[in-house]
Amino acid sequence: MEVDFAKVCKDNGFPTRIVPCLLPLAYGIPCVDTFAEYQHLSTDGSDTLGKWLENLKHKANASSNAFGNGENAVILEVLIQIYHKLNTLEALIKDQAPKLLALDFQTSIQALGHGVICANQGAFEPSQEYYLRFELPIFPQRYIGAFGKAFDTQILQITQMHSRDIQDFDMYIANQEIEYLRRHKYEKSQPHPNTLPMG
Repeated sequence: MEVDFAKVCKDNGFPTRIVPCLLPLAYGIPCVDTFAEYQHLSTDGSDTLGKWLENLKHKANASSNAFGNGENAVILEVLIQIYHKLNTLEALIKDQAPKLLALDFQTSIQALGHGVICANQGAFEPSQEYYLRFELPIFPQRYIGAFGKAFDTQILQITQMHSRDIQDFDMYIANQEIEYLRRHKYEKSQPHPNTLPMG
C-alpha cells in the first residue's frame, strides 16, 4: 500500500507539498564526528574570495542601493554560482573528493517536502534524531548534510541545515513541482485513447 506522505505530514503538524524522487540516503545517530562532517560539507570548496562574494551578496540584499537591485543583483548571483561551479569542477579534476564518514544506515529517499524527508518503510524510529547525508541532482552536484528528527517510521523533519543547502533543497522541490505541473497539463491536453475525433 502506497503511503500518502502529504497526509502523514499534515496529520503530524507539518503541512507541505510533497514531490516524489529516488535518492540514496546515508544516515546515523548524531555524534561529534557527524557534526564535524556537517560543518566541513558546508565549507567544502569555499575560500576567501568565495566568502567575500557571499558576504557582498548578503550586503546587497540587505541594502536599498542600486547594487542590490535589478540587473546588478542578477549579475552578482550569476557570478557567485559560476564561482561555486568552477570550484567544484576543479576539485573533481584534482580528484579532491570529500572524505565522508561511514554512517550506520543506508536507505532511499522516496519523496521530499519543504523541511521534510520521506524514506523507505521502517527507515526511522519515531522521536529519534539523525544525521543525514545525501546528494541532490543539481549542478554542481554536492553532498548535503543535515540533522533531523523522525515523527514517523518513514518521515523526519529537518531540524538543522545550512542556509545555502536550504536554498538548493527548496529550489529542487519547486523545480520538481513545476515539472510535474507541466507534465500533468500536457497529459491532460492529449486526447483520451477511447475518444473519437470530432468531425
